[in-house]
Amino acid sequence: MTWRAEIVDGTVIRSQGSTDSTPLWLIHGFGESSRCFVPLFSMSQASRFQLLAPDWPGAGLTPPDPNVRSLDALAEWLARTIARRTPEGLIGIVAHSVGSIVAMRAASKLAGRIAGLVSIEGNLTGGDAYLSGVAETFDDPIRFRDALRRRMLAEAEHAWDEESYLSYYASLTFADPDLLWHIGREVKQQSDRFGEEYRALPFPTLYFWSRTSTSRTTQETLAANEIPNAEYSGGHWPMVEKPHETANVIDRFFYGVAERLST
Repeated sequence: MTWRAEIVDGTVIRSQGSTDSTPLWLIHGFGESSRCFVPLFSMSQASRFQLLAPDWPGAGLTPPDPNVRSLDALAEWLARTIARRTPEGLIGIVAHSVGSIVAMRAASKLAGRIAGLVSIEGNLTGGDAYLSGVAETFDDPIRFRDALRRRMLAEAEHAWDEESYLSYYASLTFADPDLLWHIGREVKQQSDRFGEEYRALPFPTLYFWSRTSTSRTTQETLAANEIPNAEYSGGHWPMVEKPHETANVIDRFFYGVAERLST
């Protein structure tokens, strides 16, 4: 199915579906763009939801914003964008990696409008900052961004999911290095807070993860705290590698959320 491009207050959003359907916001992760969610646009949920996938400021097609250089500033941007584009009613959120931090902080600004969150390998512990957290070892944003690009090319040569790594490489190539550097350092510095923030969310959540790409510390956190979760086999980008499985998990979760909300 064909998606559309919208611009809301300078933010570029890939969208699909009827405005009469429940909005499902798809939030990409660190160094990514909304392109990583495009495989989901041809899945069954495309006819059940209004899919909305924005590019962060300084990622994808949205221009950089010098005032958006922190996790909290990204959360403000996301909450503002959601309120502007979908001003009323319940919404669902699917967020990937560092995007899950942005999504859960934005949720506190949306006055109880979140029906639920599917976190695709979102950051819960310090072990999850294996890409973003490398920013702490660099003094120069461009050198950091280019080091990540080289790493993705090297890993793509040995990965069965080569497409995911090359797609991420392409996104990094066009990402704003200053945004990456500031956000990466902040993720590393605040990494011990994210699990507690996630567990305190006042709406249903589902953590979607793989043993291959989820840190040991986060696997232990999921088990110790009995966090609702679903496991898949594969790498860090299931929406690219396994869009059918990912879409089915999202559909089942939000169907169950709707049932719980109606009782």
